Amino acid sequence: MLDAVDKKIMLSFLKDGRVPVRQISKEVGLSTTAVYYRFSKLLQGKVIKSFSLYINPNFYCKYFGVVGFKTAKDIDADFLNVKIKSLDGRVFYEFEGSSTEELTEKLSYMSNILGEPEMIYIPEQVPLKPSGVDIEITKVLMKNPRMKLAQISSILGIPPKSVKHRIRTLVSKKYVRVVPIIDLGKSDIVVFSVYSSEVSKLLKLLQKCEFLSFVDRDRGVILCAVYDLKEAEMYIREVKQIDPSSSVMIVTDYEIRNENAERELERIEKEALEKVNGD
Repeated sequence: MLDAVDKKIMLSFLKDGRVPVRQISKEVGLSTTAVYYRFSKLLQGKVIKSFSLYINPNFYCKYFGVVGFKTAKDIDADFLNVKIKSLDGRVFYEFEGSSTEELTEKLSYMSNILGEPEMIYIPEQVPLKPSGVDIEITKVLMKNPRMKLAQISSILGIPPKSVKHRIRTLVSKKYVRVVPIIDLGKSDIVVFSVYSSEVSKLLKLLQKCEFLSFVDRDRGVILCAVYDLKEAEMYIREVKQIDPSSSVMIVTDYEIRNENAERELERIEKEALEKVNGD
């Protein structure tokens, strides 16, 4: 049976998937050993199913969009990176493409299967080509998102301070984020999503509970995690007061994939190596 401390541990990981257990122990008022034990039990019981690295497609030269459908159908395609299911039957997908034109084509493909989308969000974006160091750090984190800085430093031959700085930079720019994949049916915490065209008005309110977002200027989707339904209702009331036209949904399941990122980062590295060898 999960208690208040277990829920606080999960919420801490949702806020920062790489947060040290010793820091959580200070927050919940238990010894590090006790928190490690609880964390292990959450993993063994598959309440925390895994940790995943969310990677913004812009980081590896791709464009992305977010689309929402209300449908009993589902779709599985290699251009999908994130899937979010809600209690009322809505499903959100993050999808990627090599251009905005390709995003439009993929959106049409999805609509032919799932029906007319209720929400489409394709932000203004500038894909970049990552540095070699950032690629290597990201590849390591894909394999083990909670790997300690000292281990990453040892594997890559980079000073721990440099690794820490690069990870912080990637997170602050919203290129990567470590996210625990939690079985919401077992956890008793509440996750909800907010889609708004006035996001800037909601950021201050939601920053305390936000753990994943797809935001550009004044439009976007924000995912939040809170202690229980009562706290979720409080947030939702305030969201509706600030932006009555916003769409709020209780999330039942979410999935993050990074196969596309792994393939594209390998491609970028290979092209860079071929260019060096060619020169």
